[in-house]
Amino acid sequence: MIRPSLLAVVLLSVAGMLAVAAEPIALGSRLELFVDDYLIQEMSDAELVLHHPSPREVAIVHDEPWEGNVSTYVTVFQDGDLYRMYYRGADLEVVEGEFKTTHTEFVCYAESTDGIHWSKPELGLVEFGGSKQNNIMLPYGHNFTPFKDTNPACKPEEKYKALSGVGPPIGFKSPDAIHWSRLGEGPVITGPAPFDSQNLVFWDTVRGCYVAYTRGIEHGVRA
Repeated sequence: MIRPSLLAVVLLSVAGMLAVAAEPIALGSRLELFVDDYLIQEMSDAELVLHHPSPREVAIVHDEPWEGNVSTYVTVFQDGDLYRMYYRGADLEVVEGEFKTTHTEFVCYAESTDGIHWSKPELGLVEFGGSKQNNIMLPYGHNFTPFKDTNPACKPEEKYKALSGVGPPIGFKSPDAIHWSRLGEGPVITGPAPFDSQNLVFWDTVRGCYVAYTRGIEHGVRA
């Protein structure tokens, strides 16, 4: 048997918890996806629907000889009034039943002012076929994946950073998103994962640290 005074305390406590739960969730300036009903208090004559992307016009064609037939791992981000695109230039052919590369893997660069019409500037940085009139940015880079560092403590000469390499990824830095150099010695992330995919990194403003999404192997499959 519960005494009336204790019952009143219990009811008040439950009411208090319900009142707290009914308070709006403070999002601040964060962007939140409605992937479930966690942020939805009530919904009437509406439903959550997963929409699929619709193919549109071709934005860019990788048709240069240094780009090849496996120009993959495309990274695009907006940088002020400019959109920057980075991608791998590589070419494969089948020789005696095996894939063989016809030239080294390059990091190529393109840019756009509207995200739709793209140009490939002649950077004059890396030679291919006896000429530097191309948009090759680096003479290596299987999965070069850059980002603009929004860390308030970021040094000006490290305004842009990137990960690259098969195996524990190597860090790169750049003051202008075009000219790159190594960020320290050795890999910036270690571990058993193959890291052979597009390893995405950004400065997490909520956690106050850098966050990386990489590919690993779990139970013999990619994860």
